[in-house]
Amino acid sequence: MAKKRKCRMTAEEISVHDEAVRLRKMTDRQLVDAFRAAQTAVDDEAGEESTSAVETLLNELAEGKCKGVKGATAYKVAEYARDRGLV
Repeated sequence: MAKKRKCRMTAEEISVHDEAVRLRKMTDRQLVDAFRAAQTAVDDEAGEESTSAVETLLNELAEGKCKGVKGATAYKVAEYARDRGLV
């Protein structure tokens, strides 16, 4: 499959691509910190719904829907969430 040329990408596609690249370059520590920040933001907005959002995130990480996050990293993040009582 050929790469899609950047000049043919929409502004939204470029934005999503840049965010995905940023996430793939994160270290484990940075990924966990980003996870904590996202959890805090979700807690502030949704209250009880935050648990389902965390579970959805963990399931999608485990299924490999986020490029660059493999099984071991997804497992570490899931274990961390369980240890902290987020799930």
